[in-house]
This record gives sequence, C-alpha cells and structure tokens, in this order.
Amino acid sequence: MNLRDHLFAAIDETLDKMAFMSFSAAADAAVAADAAAAASPFAYTVRLGFRGKVTGELTLYFTEKTAVAMSRNLLGLRDGDELFPGTKEDALKEFANILMGRSLSLLDPSTPFTLQIPEARPGNIQAAPPSADSLEIRGMFDDYEPCRLVIGYR
Repeated sequence: MNLRDHLFAAIDETLDKMAFMSFSAAADAAVAADAAAAASPFAYTVRLGFRGKVTGELTLYFTEKTAVAMSRNLLGLRDGDELFPGTKEDALKEFANILMGRSLSLLDPSTPFTLQIPEARPGNIQAAPPSADSLEIRGMFDDYEPCRLVIGYR
C-alpha cells in the first residue's frame, strides 16, 4: 500500500470512530471541481508538517458547515451546547494531527515520525506547490459538503 491508501484508511477510521462522519472521494476530478465550485468557499485551512521516512505537509480545507459539525462531534457537544471561539480551530487541528499520525503509522509502524504543531486559519489558504510526490483528494462529507486534502511529500 502507498500513502494514498493509508490516508484513505485513516480518514475512514478517524471520521467513523471520532467524528461520527463519513467521507466519499469524488469519482473523478470533474465531479470534484463541480462540487467545489457549486459550494460556498472553504472557510478554514489547516496545515500540518511531518518528518520521518516520508517528509511533507498536509493541508486540509473545510467549509464552515463541516468545520462546525466535525468540531461538535469531536468534542462531544450536544445540540444547544455552545461552541466557544477558538474551540472549532483547535478541534480541526486535532483532527489533522490524528489523521496524519494514523496515516503515517499505517504506512510504517516501525518508523518514528515527527508531527509539527498544526495551524488553522480562516479562509482558503494556498497549499504548497504541487510536486511529483503530491496527492490531492477531493470529496464530500456525509451531508455533501465538499472537502479537499492535499499532501506534498518527499
């Protein structure tokens, strides 16, 4: 298996067990581009660098609706519970940390990896320029909100 396969496995596992959500990758680039264009712009960008056998950066893009739903689910908040300022960004950073950590441990359980402190920012921040060793996954969360994951690595 390659990093892409491990990332998909980690996405399914992490979303199912921790955020109670599902993810489906777009069938092809045209479907993903149409879905992203039809939706509101991404409200949050989360970046996380990693080093080890594979070194690179994960960039995740979330719509506001997905960011709120994921944060509430990760934190175990019920309807009516307040999502305090800054908490949403912290939850998105923790999701990135868990996702990348799990992906890398699936890639090579015997090799240590270092994860940098993730950063979350409002808006659609440009990912690192694509390289031969980058991958981009576009898809939808369970309520048809678009999501974009970009990993540049070497």
